[in-house]
Amino acid sequence: MSTGCFVERDSDPHITLRDHLLEAGPEVIAEPDACRAGDGGLEFVAAALRDQLKISGYAFLQLRDPLSNPGFIAVGNALGKPIPERDAAVQPYVEEGILLNLTNHATRTSDVSLQPFTTNFLTLHTEGSARPARRQPRYVLLMCCAQGNSGTARTVLVPMAMVRRRLSPGDADLLARVRYRRGQDVPPLLRNVAGEEVFSFRDFHTEPLAWVLDGETEEALLVNPALRRLLVALYTSDGALAVEWRRGMLLAIDNHRYFHGRTVSDDRSPLNPRHLKRLRLLARG
Repeated sequence: MSTGCFVERDSDPHITLRDHLLEAGPEVIAEPDACRAGDGGLEFVAAALRDQLKISGYAFLQLRDPLSNPGFIAVGNALGKPIPERDAAVQPYVEEGILLNLTNHATRTSDVSLQPFTTNFLTLHTEGSARPARRQPRYVLLMCCAQGNSGTARTVLVPMAMVRRRLSPGDADLLARVRYRRGQDVPPLLRNVAGEEVFSFRDFHTEPLAWVLDGETEEALLVNPALRRLLVALYTSDGALAVEWRRGMLLAIDNHRYFHGRTVSDDRSPLNPRHLKRLRLLARG
């Protein structure tokens, strides 16, 4: 077993790719299916999301109006088990103990917990990547209550399968034995779940990523180069999708099939911010 630390360098090729992808977003814009909650009730909305998730790994609906908090939570409950929001830093934005209000009210922060509330980009990641596998969300459910101004941020989706195909077999084998240095229960960066390869990884941006390798000592020298190639694979924009938010939109993301992040937003209209609501959901059973 070996340990090490990864810190990005100014010369790393993924930085240019990341800036390109997260400044404006992918060229392909996801199109939502139209769906009215009143046409078939909340069960109809949940079923539509569930069907899309199974097929595509993400589900995207346009409702006539945002759901109430009880309605949004009911749809979430139909997809999975809501995870409590216990981080002390985000408690001012939490309702019902499980629902997080996301608004861009700060320009920048070094606090990872508060980065979703800033106007700068949010690096690509899987949700809860530092948690034990059993506590990582299976789904992330988002709802747009206010779309903000014309420069509001887009949500970016990148399919894991495409990132995996860009890796060599040697890099994939190595990353399957590398995990965050945060306890024995943290899963490797790449693992097999029911026959599918699943990443558990966040781009730490300028912050250090401390890692541990289950393997021979001499292999430790290969880890940081492999992480650099993983980041290049992550930010190569072919196959990435962008979501342009409008009021009443619902987006569900399968955390076993997609990375997600956010583009830079325009902070010139702080009185008219984008407002999303989020639920993180464990798979039932």
